[in-house]
Formats: sequence, C-alpha cells, structure tokens
Amino acid sequence: MKKAILAAAAALLLVLAALVQAAEESEVKIGFLVWNGPFKGMQQWKATGEHLAKELGRPVTVMPLEFKEVLPAVESGRVDFFTADPSMFATAKTRHGAEAVLTMKSPVIGTDLIGAVIFTAAKNIYINGLTDLRGKKFGALRRWSFAGWQMAELEFQDAGIDAYGFVSTLRFFETPQAVIKAVLSGQVDAGTVPTGLLELAAESGELSLDDVKILEKKHHKDFPYVCSTVLYPGFVLARTAGVDQQLAGQVAAALKKLKSEDEALVTAEVTAWIDPLDYTVIEKAQNRLRGYGGEAEPPHGRQEYARND
Repeated sequence: MKKAILAAAAALLLVLAALVQAAEESEVKIGFLVWNGPFKGMQQWKATGEHLAKELGRPVTVMPLEFKEVLPAVESGRVDFFTADPSMFATAKTRHGAEAVLTMKSPVIGTDLIGAVIFTAAKNIYINGLTDLRGKKFGALRRWSFAGWQMAELEFQDAGIDAYGFVSTLRFFETPQAVIKAVLSGQVDAGTVPTGLLELAAESGELSLDDVKILEKKHHKDFPYVCSTVLYPGFVLARTAGVDQQLAGQVAAALKKLKSEDEALVTAEVTAWIDPLDYTVIEKAQNRLRGYGGEAEPPHGRQEYARND
C-alpha cells in the first residue's frame, strides 16, 4: 500500500512538472526597450502584451528593459522577442542570431526612418561646422544610442575627424531634453539629439527654433525634420535565435493589424508596425564605430556622464 501511494505521488509530480514545463513553453516573453523606468514602461506596453495574448491565444509576459539590459536578456534567453534601437539590434543579430520581425514607426516623430541633428546655440558665432568643434565640449545622449550619439560619430568620421580625440570633452546625458538644455545654456558648446526632438521642443514652448543653429544640415526628400546625418531604418522588434518563424509571423500579423486609435498603439506611443526595413546598412556602420552596442569605453578622449540633468 505504501509503495502504491509513493508511486502515485511520483506520477503526480511528473504530471505537474510536465504541466509547468508546457506552460513555460507556451508563454511568450517580450522585452520592450524603455526610457522612463520599469513602472512607466510596464504601463506603456501593457496593452500591447494584452493584445498579443488575445491574438496568439497564449500568455504574453511584458518585460520593460533599459538600454543596458537588452543585450544580456537576449544572450541569456530571458526574452523571445525584444525591441531595440538599430545599432543594438545589429549587435544582437551578429552575436546572438536575432532576426528582425517588424520596424516601429517612430513613437516620437511618426516616421520609419531616423536621423540625428547636430546643433549649437544660434548666438554662438564661432561654431558653424564640425571642424569648429576642436577643443570644444560636445553633448550627446547615451554613448551606445544610435541616433543619440553614434550617427553623429559617423558624421565626424566622414569629415575625417576622430571625435573622441577632437573635442575636449564628450558629455553624455540621460535624456535628449538635457542635451538641448545644456547646449542652449552653454554648458556644452554643441550637441546632438535624434531628429524631430528640436521641433517637438519648439511645439511645446521649451525653445524657439531661432535659438539653435543646425550644423552640417542635410535635406532628405519627404523627411519633415531638420537633420545633419544620413537617414537609417528605425527601431525594430526582433526575435531571438530560438524562436521559430511561425510564431514570429503570428506576432507580426497581430501587431500589423493594430489601428492608430487602438489602445496598444496609443499607450505605447507607436504610430504603426510595418514590415522590417533592411538593417544591413547598420551592420556596416557598426564596423566604423568605437565600441558599439554596449562595448567597453573607447580608449581615449575625455568623457563625462551627466546624471539627473
């Protein structure tokens, strides 16, 4: 009798373990890159997770991830899908076999292409181009941000300049608003932010576009914002190497069917999800960058990290 009870208990444990494993296998984990902390990030992407759970017919876990957390989450297998800026995605593809599923139409400026603008204060008569920045202080968003710094780094390179040794100080800020404020206040001599943010700041009354001078201005057909760089494909939703194409296709179809008025797009501040653009240009650009996608610090040049600006 005792042996029978033990055998039954062992069988029950095996069944429960199988059920737990099946539940874990059916769960879809999506890491969303967030700028505003995990709590607000969860609020931002919760409706997207609920929409996907309904469409897929299986549990979906939303995982807000900060910049420094994305690549480790991909490497460790904590996520099945993840959103990333173009440079971060290219790193995940090269190192971990990630594949693009969809491109996000910018949550800020409503386009599927992104660029960067390099600028100084309009009253600064001494800076009119990149070559005038020798020995000056330059402000940017996080060093591993493609539109927040790396695009500008590529423009310096195209002008034959190694930015890290050319300017006196590279100061990296937590937010693009802090970069804009630092340039206008003279805390730094010039800076760079993603395209569209100067116009948004002007619309909100934070500045007048007459207060800034655009350096190395480029004109792109049908692109509505001031820009100093080449345009690149925007933020991406990607699948990790262990996710099959069938599931990726189901996720893509579910997100592409969302309409602009749907809560999942409104709360996420996403204009739309579209078929993935070609990101090979990003992979080529990375070969020119000093330390991409979370690499170690470049070997020279003074760098400062501003906090809570």
